Amino acid sequence: MEESNILIALITLGVGGAIGYFAGRSSSSTNSSSQETQVDELKKEIVQYRDSVASHFQQTATMINEMNDSYKSVVQHLAQGSQDLCDPGTAEDVENRLATKPETDSTDEQQQSDTAAIEPPRDYAPKKPDEIGALSENYGLTSNKIPAEEEAVIPSFAAAPKG
Repeated sequence: MEESNILIALITLGVGGAIGYFAGRSSSSTNSSSQETQVDELKKEIVQYRDSVASHFQQTATMINEMNDSYKSVVQHLAQGSQDLCDPGTAEDVENRLATKPETDSTDEQQQSDTAAIEPPRDYAPKKPDEIGALSENYGLTSNKIPAEEEAVIPSFAAAPKG
């Protein structure tokens, strides 16, 4: 009887192990396939995002070119209008102003030259060659000695008895 119980236990253990093995294997394959589909979906999203960014910048570049063309046409219109509607001196003045670059370039150069002339603050006080510097041992001390009478009035703590 004991042998049959052991045999039944071994058979049950074998069948349970086989069922567990196949169940675990099938669930891992479904997990890996779902993970693969998630990865594929994320890759598609990244590709779509890259395409939308590229499209955005292409559209922006096109709009900037259109804006530059529009600006040029406005400048040409103003130049033509000044020739047609103004006297020759005023027309030349308008054309010169339209042809010149904005004054920001010259002010940038001026600001750079101004900052080059500025000296940074010093972390020390400048002194003359014949002056005593702040790091000198006798800086701020006077050569006047205290008279002997006043010296006696000052109590000496080092000589006081300890009690």
